Amino acid sequence: MGDAGASLQGSRPVKAARAPRRPVPARRPAPRARSAPTGLATRLAGRLATRLAICAALAGVAAPAAAQLRAFEFVLDNDQFAFTPPGEERWYTSGGFIRAAFDAPAGSADARLAAAWCRVVFGCDRDARIYRVLSLNQTIHTPGLPASTTAPQPYDRPYAAALTLGADSVVIGPSTRQTLSLRLGAIGPAALGEPVQNGIHRVLGQSPTLGWGWQVRAQPVVQLGWSRLSAFGGAGSGPDVVLRTAVLAGNPVTEAALGAMLRFGRRPSGPTWPGETLGAREPDGWYGFAGLEGRAIARDALIDGRPYGYASRIEREPFAGSAFVGVSFGAFADWRLDFSLALHSVPFASPIEPATMKPQRIGTIGLRWQPAR
Repeated sequence: MGDAGASLQGSRPVKAARAPRRPVPARRPAPRARSAPTGLATRLAGRLATRLAICAALAGVAAPAAAQLRAFEFVLDNDQFAFTPPGEERWYTSGGFIRAAFDAPAGSADARLAAAWCRVVFGCDRDARIYRVLSLNQTIHTPGLPASTTAPQPYDRPYAAALTLGADSVVIGPSTRQTLSLRLGAIGPAALGEPVQNGIHRVLGQSPTLGWGWQVRAQPVVQLGWSRLSAFGGAGSGPDVVLRTAVLAGNPVTEAALGAMLRFGRRPSGPTWPGETLGAREPDGWYGFAGLEGRAIARDALIDGRPYGYASRIEREPFAGSAFVGVSFGAFADWRLDFSLALHSVPFASPIEPATMKPQRIGTIGLRWQPAR
């Protein structure tokens, strides 16, 4: 009995020793439960801050200039405008741009900046006018696989979107046009690529795109730009040639571009370029244009950026090119309608794709209000 009692007494401490272990499984999930809401809150706060900053900037700069509005345009890029069959969207698939031009009052900060630029860096036309152009811009990029694909695509262009607010100072003269630009915004979920693209798909009765969970990670957009247009050739309605030189620096894109465009018909009196038309004096009637542009690209975060959940295996091409043709109609008393088609070279290389992939087609439709002055 003594031995049995001793063995029972010896077993009690063993049972008592197990008691402290019981809370251990309960403590393990606790850090996960705390960390998940923190990450979610951070992402939501980042998105909210980005949108509030854009709205505040729009309200702050547009309201005082509302009485000086001189021109306004709404432009849509979409690969289906270039007769791409539904379900075959790929790469740069859609873009939306809203731009408004205002007089830059004498003595304002942007007017002084433009005047200093023309005086110190590049000369401008003597009778040039200075405009302030504000814009809201979104671009959407997807892989080339069907919209129903849910797996990541390391050997194709990643899902990516950019949403930016732009402020430009534009100096417009009879033979030259110069633009100094600033873009602020976001890449990633805050750029609203998924809801915009799938909202359009719902309106058109198409299937939603399911791979946006693998898009390029969130990052800010801060980008500076300069461009110069120079017109050479006949006056009035005769054909002429416009040369374009441009530089972008920052995020998402750092590049240099050089292009040339032929215009014919009842064209504007000063130099213009697709996306750089507001403020030009455009006569009634129509004119056509066709051009080429080459770009040397040092960075493109929409290709180079890290996607969520996987490692991309593609590489950005250092050089890219585009060809485009279009027409502009001015038959609605201060309103113009533009349509153009563009062919873009493939901006990336993939280790499992053919060395030469087909260039991408994209169409552009623009509606512009620009009263005669």
